[in-house]
Amino acid sequence: MSQSSRDREHHETAQRRAAPLTCFRKSGEPYTRHQAVEDEIARALGMSHTVWCDQSWRIETLVHLIRLRLHDNDPHVLGMLTYQFLERVKPIVDRWSRGYGTADSEEIQITAANELGDLLNEAPPSRTAEYLEIDAATVVKQATLRAIGRDRPKAREFQSADRDEDGQHTQTVDSLASDAPNPVQQLLAKAEEEAGGALRYLNAVTDPRHREAFILRHIYNWPLKDGPDGAPTLCERFKMSDRQIRNWINTAIEQMRAAHGAES
Repeated sequence: MSQSSRDREHHETAQRRAAPLTCFRKSGEPYTRHQAVEDEIARALGMSHTVWCDQSWRIETLVHLIRLRLHDNDPHVLGMLTYQFLERVKPIVDRWSRGYGTADSEEIQITAANELGDLLNEAPPSRTAEYLEIDAATVVKQATLRAIGRDRPKAREFQSADRDEDGQHTQTVDSLASDAPNPVQQLLAKAEEEAGGALRYLNAVTDPRHREAFILRHIYNWPLKDGPDGAPTLCERFKMSDRQIRNWINTAIEQMRAAHGAES
């Protein structure tokens, strides 16, 4: 290979590299992606974005590609990549949320998914949002533990060997066996059954309350009000009237339809 060919190849490779991350550790060191992620992103940028959904990417790579499609306002590829992201993080959420009752598990799954969706959409991204491109498993774990909260009955705690983006240990929950159904898996399966796969566009719902109300009502069949004794209701959860919650759900549906490109 001639020197000019090598120079041209080097230039083309450099052009395919992802823009550097913008945040810093508390120590002052800049955030940097792992080399394997940088290489995957470069490979993705060297092909048409229309075939990105046909590839198998690391979670960190998916995060970067999702952000590119958000920037370019590409709802179709964005929806497919987000679907892949949810499938990849599902086992991590499952791992850190086992051992709880069905209702608690559903709430944890929804809350964690909402937080991750918000992190994907942050512009400009916060330190936590950017850390998704460095160590997504840690961010997903922390989002799950925040969803669990301090007051929820849970298994014994132990000092985790995992570290956050600043190298600090975090309190985690021991994983216990559970036969409870996986709410996120149910959501994804339901999405496949919907006309056009509209539930893949949950990130298009701009208000997290609207998104959660839609999921609880249409995926988990929560009643608006006056449910069976002991059953949670949407009015109780949101402290809103059933009319207001219906408006929220209708807004969510319209936003997903718009993202999907379907007629309302």
